[in-house]
Amino acid sequence: MKILIANTLYSPDMVGGAEISTQILAEGLAASGAEVCVVCATGTGVDRITELNGVKIYRLRLNNFYWPHNSTKHSRIMKMIWHAVDVHNVLMALKLKRIIQREKPDIVSTSNLACLSIGIWRLSNQAGVPIVHTARDYYLMCPSSKMLSRNKSCERQCGVCARYTGPKRTASQRVDAVIGVSRFVLQKHIDSGYFASASTTGVINDCYLPMQAELPPVVSNIAREGVVRLGVLGRVSPEKGIEVLLDQLCSDSSLNWTLTIGGSGDAAYLATLKSTYNDARINFAGHVVPAEFLRRIDILVVPSKWNEPFGRVTVEAYSHGVPVVGANTGGIPEVIEPSSNLIFDIDQPHTVIDKIHEAVQLLNDPQTPTRLRDYAQTFSPKAMVDAYLEVYKNALKARPCAIAATQQKVTP
Repeated sequence: MKILIANTLYSPDMVGGAEISTQILAEGLAASGAEVCVVCATGTGVDRITELNGVKIYRLRLNNFYWPHNSTKHSRIMKMIWHAVDVHNVLMALKLKRIIQREKPDIVSTSNLACLSIGIWRLSNQAGVPIVHTARDYYLMCPSSKMLSRNKSCERQCGVCARYTGPKRTASQRVDAVIGVSRFVLQKHIDSGYFASASTTGVINDCYLPMQAELPPVVSNIAREGVVRLGVLGRVSPEKGIEVLLDQLCSDSSLNWTLTIGGSGDAAYLATLKSTYNDARINFAGHVVPAEFLRRIDILVVPSKWNEPFGRVTVEAYSHGVPVVGANTGGIPEVIEPSSNLIFDIDQPHTVIDKIHEAVQLLNDPQTPTRLRDYAQTFSPKAMVDAYLEVYKNALKARPCAIAATQQKVTP
């Protein structure tokens, strides 16, 4: 089976979970015996072909007014123009057409398509190639990909987003199978009229990053000193709900705690947080190595105010045997280990303290870390790759012309 994967970025260009998952998927598929090539966008150099860990990569220089993945600020008008071009980027579509003609894939597997073109769906459809799309964020529904307004999640599309994304909704009808990284993000798209013609819909959760080495956890202080070491890991930004957690911790007297915040963010926002929450128990650690960070905390807290499509950090914590207290937003509740039930109500912030107390009680059971690691295995890279292979095979079976094309390729 030959698979063409399309995603905005690819290693070593990394922004977030979509890029990590795409690389794990591509390399996992190649290791399983599939022939894999990836197409992504780049803001530097010229169109070129590279190779990484057995995967051929087409890196296409973006044809638009600017490269969005840098720190340069642009006016609202310029952003609107950029997104208008991005919806039907004819020049990028021409490049994609040549790649499809050259590679003749059996399956086209798309993910984030910003900077590329939704034209890849039309081109794949014309070539008779089944299309499997993974919804990892809200790019098809919102130019910002987040559906956020004033640091709050939008319940539905606003008028501006609906106008900008109308062509994307129409184009999505060409997709044969759609996968959501959570039921939440999948249902958001379906409820808004996306992928109405897809013969298959389903959920394949993203996976965790395997540990580089088996490191023993640092001995907890809870039993010895009564101090619970809390952690928050990820980008430090208002929608991540860090202030919700800080407000509750600083006003509570029932816990003896320390909090380490691992991650970078806007310098002005970080300065405001440090000034507002000037407490010796709070440590802003900046960029950290996740494996090292997770072995030095007792409980991870994920207090996101916005609708996280998935929340990989939760699964990474479980793979280290660390319990997670998460907000009831987006796809987070779907990932929380069911028997722990450590989900708090973001609209009732005080409930986070109650759930932290419950997490402390869980840690009194020596079997808890083992149970959490076992649960993490259901989100392993192998489980994710095997699930995608099954979807690809079913997509081929569902489209007779694709089967015929595949048989012609293997006929002596």
